[in-house]
Amino acid sequence: MLRLLKVFLIVVPVLFPAPSFPQPRLPDAHLNLSGVTPSAECGKCHKDIFSAWENSLHAQATVNPVFWAAYLKTYYRAGDEARLLCLSCHAPLAPFNGDYQLKEPLTRESVNCDFCHSVSSVDLKNDKRRYFHEFGAVKQGSLENAKSPVHATRFNPLFRQSLFCAGCHEYAAPGGVKLIETFTEWERGPYPQKGVHCQDCHMKKIPGEVVVPEVKESPSGSISTHDIAGGHSLSMREKSLKLEITAVKTHRQKVAVSVAVTNQGAGHKIPTGLPSKKLILKVTLASEKEGYRQTQERIYQKVLVDLRGTPVTDDSEIMLGREVKVKSDNRIRPEETRIEEFVFFVPEAPDRKVTAAVIYGHTPTLIQEAPIYIQLQETTRQIEP
Repeated sequence: MLRLLKVFLIVVPVLFPAPSFPQPRLPDAHLNLSGVTPSAECGKCHKDIFSAWENSLHAQATVNPVFWAAYLKTYYRAGDEARLLCLSCHAPLAPFNGDYQLKEPLTRESVNCDFCHSVSSVDLKNDKRRYFHEFGAVKQGSLENAKSPVHATRFNPLFRQSLFCAGCHEYAAPGGVKLIETFTEWERGPYPQKGVHCQDCHMKKIPGEVVVPEVKESPSGSISTHDIAGGHSLSMREKSLKLEITAVKTHRQKVAVSVAVTNQGAGHKIPTGLPSKKLILKVTLASEKEGYRQTQERIYQKVLVDLRGTPVTDDSEIMLGREVKVKSDNRIRPEETRIEEFVFFVPEAPDRKVTAAVIYGHTPTLIQEAPIYIQLQETTRQIEP
């Protein structure tokens, strides 16, 4: 009997082998288990997310020409103060590795993957350090019950909240003047009561795989876009604004025009961010037959002035925030409709036409290559026949 049992135990696995399951083919990713991991290593598994991030302003925060010119001007004015001020957001790994010269490739990654996905908490009251991290083997994010064969994961509800973004998108000068207040604008608007946070607009779900299929199947087939488009994006600007000519009244040579400008999609004021940004509403009345064209405009902007009352418009001066104050702020609040009235006096004509347009304006200093060619000498020699 015992001999038959031994034969049975040997034969059965051969006749009925245990089912085999495909093992994940893990890429050759090298994670820093005690520090910050380069984003390219994350991209080996998270290809769709990495591809979106790689082309974002977050990934180019230290190299885009608008920032670089402003940073150099700020550094010229303030020295090491500029490094601490500017690089804390544009190269946020610099304080961790002491690379304020931006020599290390990791520092030049700007807002790299691990900087965000290792954040454990945010403290806006701490002016020296707003983000607190747990760098290493655990990666945090917005997905609940996420499992990874490469690293440990942790769901953190902070990743779904506007507070997560506020660490960089809220800034006051040393004297207390709010220079960038995107988070406060959102907080005081109607969107918190609706449960709508920054990520709901700037990191919408798009088709994609959280992880490459050979590592793990992603049943949702969607990712939170990591290009994090903002005011620089034409599509975002078009969604945020509604423009309508609501009335046109004429009486001989007088034309009265009413225009409605509505912040219909932005959870903060428009424009937001740097006070040097503005919206320009232009209303034009024209007649080809009579040969005239008149334009009037309104400007929506936070206006800063120095102690002498002179407007402060340079980005480097604004960010240093030395002896500045807010003179006025007529930017359009979330879900606010601004009715503007314009009156023109023009000759009567059957083809009079009114046009309204809103223009996003910003005049930063740019650094760009300018080829110079100077002829030093020229000589000619006659060729004898």
